[in-house]
Amino acid sequence: MRFFLLNILVALLWMLMWGEFDLYLLFGGFVVGYLLLGLVSRTTGATNYGVRVWKLLSFLAYFIKILVIANLQVAWEIVTPKFNMTPRIIRYDVTGMTAVQVTTLANSITLTPGTLSADVSDDGKSLFIHCMYARDREQAVRGLDELRDRIMQEVFA
Repeated sequence: MRFFLLNILVALLWMLMWGEFDLYLLFGGFVVGYLLLGLVSRTTGATNYGVRVWKLLSFLAYFIKILVIANLQVAWEIVTPKFNMTPRIIRYDVTGMTAVQVTTLANSITLTPGTLSADVSDDGKSLFIHCMYARDREQAVRGLDELRDRIMQEVFA
């Protein structure tokens, strides 16, 4: 997080150096800051900033993909007269995850159309998720497992 904030600062300083304020200079400054901070993090032995940013971008691309697919699925449900939903509430095990990780997972699930994180168990070991399309419970859980694994490996690694 510290390196990311430094990267934004470098991008803003880059724009100030050129005396213009536009999106291209901000992006260029971010790239310059990314390269500099990646080099600094490798030489100082800190967590590799460059790898971490790529992992976050990888998760962002994955999340946008599942977001688009879910939006299309819900839109198709709206425009067709047939009722294709198979709603189900799934008890999903989140044992071993911190509160921040569970919150990130729950928010990612809720942001995706067709799914909703309804509740967390009192002991904090289960998440109750409402799925609009969960004809097969195992397939729905596999999708949730993939989202959880990507969050754990690419966001919290």
